[in-house]
Amino acid sequence: MLDLVFDKIEEFIFAPFNTFIYLDTDEILFRGLRKEQWKLVEELNKEHILADIPEFSIEWTLEDSSEFKLSKGVFTPPGTDNSFVVAKLIHNDSNSCCHPICDEVSEKFPIDTLIFKDVRFYFSDVGVATCSVRVEMDDEDGITILELEETSERLNVLFKKYFEDISFRLAEKYIELVNKLEIPYHRFSFLPDIREVDKSTHFIPWTHRIYHIPADRMFDMDNPGEHFRTLLTPSSKMDIEDLSIYENRYVYFGWGHSIIFTSSQEDGYSQTSRPVYDYVRLVEIAQAKWQFLDVLKDVIKYALSSFNRHFEHMELSDLQDSIIEVRSFTNGINRILADYRGIKITFDTEKRILLRELHDRWLTDNLLEALTEDLESIEELLDQLYQRQKEQREESLNTIALLFTIVGIIEIIALVIEILYPVFEINPFVELGLIALGTISMAIIISLYLRYSSRG
Repeated sequence: MLDLVFDKIEEFIFAPFNTFIYLDTDEILFRGLRKEQWKLVEELNKEHILADIPEFSIEWTLEDSSEFKLSKGVFTPPGTDNSFVVAKLIHNDSNSCCHPICDEVSEKFPIDTLIFKDVRFYFSDVGVATCSVRVEMDDEDGITILELEETSERLNVLFKKYFEDISFRLAEKYIELVNKLEIPYHRFSFLPDIREVDKSTHFIPWTHRIYHIPADRMFDMDNPGEHFRTLLTPSSKMDIEDLSIYENRYVYFGWGHSIIFTSSQEDGYSQTSRPVYDYVRLVEIAQAKWQFLDVLKDVIKYALSSFNRHFEHMELSDLQDSIIEVRSFTNGINRILADYRGIKITFDTEKRILLRELHDRWLTDNLLEALTEDLESIEELLDQLYQRQKEQREESLNTIALLFTIVGIIEIIALVIEILYPVFEINPFVELGLIALGTISMAIIISLYLRYSSRG
């Protein structure tokens, strides 16, 4: 059915990138979330991050979540009006949030026919940010599925080309201002430094694309998503499944590609007339959380490997420092995971179903399970550190006891010689030899006893 053509297709492209800044949300909420967020936004707006690119500027603000609440979505901590710190890319000539596409996209869409609209960068509390754009494709002759795929692949390349360096700059400045304003966050020695990341090729690791197609005729089909199988990257033959519970839309979520069909037929209910962007934002937030878990898994594995490699050769003082560091690390990770598990993105039944389906397809539970196992391994390591510390203390006590014993032996031998001196005249050198011989012999006996008794 590749002869299907569409007059209008809207494509959303978004991708996570790492900041490695895990905010201490408990402390921030205690200080006042909105106060801290606005303080950060105000300082960020004073910075000229794209001074060398005069066509563009950055406008920082807070995402207004009031619209999402109308769709029963909770995209923000309970009791607050705003959630994510967001940076908007402003095209100075048009004074709009966009980035013109100055490259040829495809034969269907040559230079300057498409625009990256709504270019935003969302910064979450858990070490991950998201770059998000929207592209509108219109053509009177219609767009085939094959043309959509060709155009989308090229847009994906240009997305990385245009926004990877900007994402890196924004992340650097965000981290700098968080430190400057002393906004509390978890400081772990094992977290990567953003300056160590290869910003030119790996800063944006991958993208997710959602195609929105408004087409009434698709609702005459039982399963219209089946015609887009090549775009959806299914995990099984029977995996093309509509996840919406409403009659006026179809929702198909995949690993890296998703499709939403909408009908112009309205039934008057607010929940069935919500904009498609609600679904896009849901996936964006879920994707950021998934990236957070994936990065955290690597961080924990690195920390575990590093601790395991060094602790056996540590001195007592180093062991004590390591125990404190490991305990702080595990406590911090557990607090971060508690924040992650405690966030309820939505109360809407349909979106809860969609969210569960996303987690199933992305194997999120497997990630959490692997994280839990690694944390248990770190707890085992902590027990080993305690045991090693105990052994070193026992060794120190044994050494001290040995020294005291040797001093006592010297005094006893000296006393015996002093008692015998009136009867036998002993040469001073012989006296020293007897003391040394007796002391060494007793030290050897005590050492052998301690070694073999510890083995037993």
